[in-house]
Amino acid sequence: MTDDAISELIMGLPRYSKIDAAQVALAVAEAREAIKGYQIKDANVDRAIRLYACHLLFFRILKYKERFQTVKAEDGNYTKFDAAMDDDAWTEFGELLKEQGYDQYDIKFI
Repeated sequence: MTDDAISELIMGLPRYSKIDAAQVALAVAEAREAIKGYQIKDANVDRAIRLYACHLLFFRILKYKERFQTVKAEDGNYTKFDAAMDDDAWTEFGELLKEQGYDQYDIKFI
């Protein structure tokens, strides 16, 4: 997939739909470079780029916007600290890395 196609996919997701297209494109480009450091099978590279870009967008933008949630109750409004650290893309990226064998450690005695 091209960077533009990955950007469109990300912007089609409800959580990322209101983020500026230029910021999404930058995150995708940076994610593509970061992914080069991993040995990910070709079939999973686009998914890895998408997930890593979503993580970057979460870390840079969403965790600040989603930090507080206002809740209306019968006797007033309450602001509570919401799940600002719920980075589902990062969790899924970790699972992808496990699929690629990055969670396997071998200990060798010399």
